Amino acid sequence: MGAGPRAKGGTAHCKAPNWGKMMKQLQGRVAVVTGGGSGIGSGICQALAAEDVQVVVSDLAPASAEAVAAAIRADGGRSIAIAADVSQRRDVEALASRTIDELGRVDIVCNNAGVLVGGPMLETTEDDWQWLMSVNLLGVVHGSQVFGRILADRGSGHIVNTASIGGFLSYPNLATYCTSKFAVIGFSEALQLELDPKGVGVSILCPGKVHTNLDNADAIRPERFARAGGTSKELGDLSEGMPPIEVGRHVVRGIQENSPYVFTHPEFRELFKTRFDRVLQSFDSTPGG
Repeated sequence: MGAGPRAKGGTAHCKAPNWGKMMKQLQGRVAVVTGGGSGIGSGICQALAAEDVQVVVSDLAPASAEAVAAAIRADGGRSIAIAADVSQRRDVEALASRTIDELGRVDIVCNNAGVLVGGPMLETTEDDWQWLMSVNLLGVVHGSQVFGRILADRGSGHIVNTASIGGFLSYPNLATYCTSKFAVIGFSEALQLELDPKGVGVSILCPGKVHTNLDNADAIRPERFARAGGTSKELGDLSEGMPPIEVGRHVVRGIQENSPYVFTHPEFRELFKTRFDRVLQSFDSTPGG
């Protein structure tokens, strides 16, 4: 049974969030970035460090996290690396505890870690779905809940959850990935409504094509999800995508302006309009609509 406008907490029943609360001053803040050892995560880490933010680089691969943290320190910034598997809640809880123990506080949390499996939907396996959802969705949920409580108790802070253009626009042979990103958007929009009254901002990052190693996610697939029906190679070559540091700068702007969405590729605007026009046209054809 679907939740209608009268459902408690539904967007049609709630006061709209107050997007006016901004975190213009980032200097001296402490940020945690998951999936920070490469790709978009590393770009976010670098962009935050350039604003004199103390950065916790978290990644499944300890060496990758340390390499990014070391590069920030070499440039005069302050950064530490903490390994964590975001699909495991206990790892995220340990990440939060160590961050506060070592840096004293946390102000910004970027739940960015993500993986991809592509291929014909009818050929995907249970393991494909379980792996993607455990990282792309539950990783965001774990980070939002664990750190969200800390920020809400203090009454300030900002969370950035990485979704994708693929969280609004579906593509053939990317059913698992798009499903996970649609879920991140729905979760994060609900989170915005819950945390805004508590003084915590939530932005949803929706990048287009970015120069990352997401197309090589097969290499970090856990043994427990070994039965693969698809592959990350379906995504194709990402080498000509936007540099991750540019995405990071968009994220910085989104945090400073408390933007509900952070888009990086304006050329998708017309595709979005086409999608939502099609949705509204279906309302028009409904009796009484």
